[in-house]
Amino acid sequence: MTLEPYSLIELLTDRYQDRGDYAGAIGTILEAYEDGAYEIEFSRDDGTTIAWFAVSQNEIKPFADENLVSIPFQKESA
Repeated sequence: MTLEPYSLIELLTDRYQDRGDYAGAIGTILEAYEDGAYEIEFSRDDGTTIAWFAVSQNEIKPFADENLVSIPFQKESA
């Protein structure tokens, strides 16, 4: 399973609690590495970063919530 950058994920481990994140935390993939690791950013509701670190693929899963709404990108007219 390869996840794409900017996908939402859920953290599956408490291994990073010293960085402020616990199992169940929702983060955004910033980069996918060839070795299967992912650079993840975890943020507060106001957008400030809580933590930013690399995780292995078995420490995360895709996050899906049918209550989230995606707003499609709209190109501004000139």
